[in-house]
Amino acid sequence: MNKSKKAITGLMLMLALTMAVFISAISVSAASGVRRTNVKATIAGSSNTALKIQWNKCSEADGYVIYRRESMRVAYKRIAIVSSSATTYTDSKLVAGKPYQYAVKAYSRQNSKHVYSKYTAATGATRPYATTVSPTVLSSSQVKLTWKPVARLDGYRIYRRASGGRWTLVADVNKKTTVYIDKKVSAGTKYIYTVRAYKRGGREKYAAAVRPSRSVITPKVTNVSQTWFTSSQKVAMKNILYAVETGGQVYGNQDYADFTPAYTNSSAEHAITIGAGQWYATEAQRLLQLIHTTMGDAQWKRYDRDNKLWKDVQNANWSTYKSITYKNRIVNIIKSDIGKKCQDVLMYRQIAEMEKEIRALGVTDVQAVGMLINIEHQGGYGAVTRVLRKTRKPYNLINIYNALASDTGNQVGTYKTRQAKVYRWLNTYMK
Repeated sequence: MNKSKKAITGLMLMLALTMAVFISAISVSAASGVRRTNVKATIAGSSNTALKIQWNKCSEADGYVIYRRESMRVAYKRIAIVSSSATTYTDSKLVAGKPYQYAVKAYSRQNSKHVYSKYTAATGATRPYATTVSPTVLSSSQVKLTWKPVARLDGYRIYRRASGGRWTLVADVNKKTTVYIDKKVSAGTKYIYTVRAYKRGGREKYAAAVRPSRSVITPKVTNVSQTWFTSSQKVAMKNILYAVETGGQVYGNQDYADFTPAYTNSSAEHAITIGAGQWYATEAQRLLQLIHTTMGDAQWKRYDRDNKLWKDVQNANWSTYKSITYKNRIVNIIKSDIGKKCQDVLMYRQIAEMEKEIRALGVTDVQAVGMLINIEHQGGYGAVTRVLRKTRKPYNLINIYNALASDTGNQVGTYKTRQAKVYRWLNTYMK
């Protein structure tokens, strides 16, 4: 080998050695950069069965490893390895309404080993399935909402949209609630509702899709020129409503101490039959609030010394209230002299509210108004409009009673014996 060949060979060996050292240095540097990097995962999207994870890019990474766990109490499981160019991953075939936690690690190859980054985990949840809410107009100021329960959720968010308006949050209720009465509606207004089940994932609430209800319109309340009930007609109406709701259905025989827990009247109703007239749970709450205001805290504590019942009246969700823990306290409160007076006050208020709504529909005959108040008290404002659509004009007692004979609506149409008694009482006492 001549000198020139030896020189070239030596140069090539030196170059090769230099390149090896250089590549090794790059590898070590890249590995060190990955080791110092913190890959922070976030939840970028959620559906019923999938979650999309997003993370910050690591320039030295050769790829990313994705881990998932379903509980803080269990170890992570590797679910995927993706390329260095990826910054998102969609995890599919998951269970609806369930929380998941994810971690993403960048890795770099160093010789035959992998070096991994640090990570910051992200917690999210798949969305529960949607449910459909059924609204029922109870009055010009109340709409009753019912819906079917949803599996694996933490609660429901109730939204309302007035005609031409945007969705507005009405309430956030617990997962056991399937009935809610919206008391913040305006008269003569068209509303659409949606109830969205949600699951908590970290600090976020992952809600089900929006499924709008059918629209409902609250009745207009206008100044009506017709004569209002006289004092004797109001008493007759009160006695009729008391009679049909206390079980015995005897006119003028009120039992102001009557108490029947929820679900006893009907499995479809969250009801407490309380006092001389039937008030559903929210109305029972309204009655107890009225009694407390009237008698004052000191006298109330004669019946409720530790104020536990009063705390329930103030804080519990009475649209689903069915506790009988304080039954004796409630009975003693409502049968007190003030309790009896408050029951009458509330009943007269209800009669006035319903009379105004019914007269606004063009009903003027006093006995016809009385029968429709009875119908609204049993089945809500929707039952009134349903029966009126079947009623021949003029709107008098006999025509409404004949329409009731063919009614098959909830409650009202099935209470034939009750309606016959009301018809007889109206003819006898509503003069």
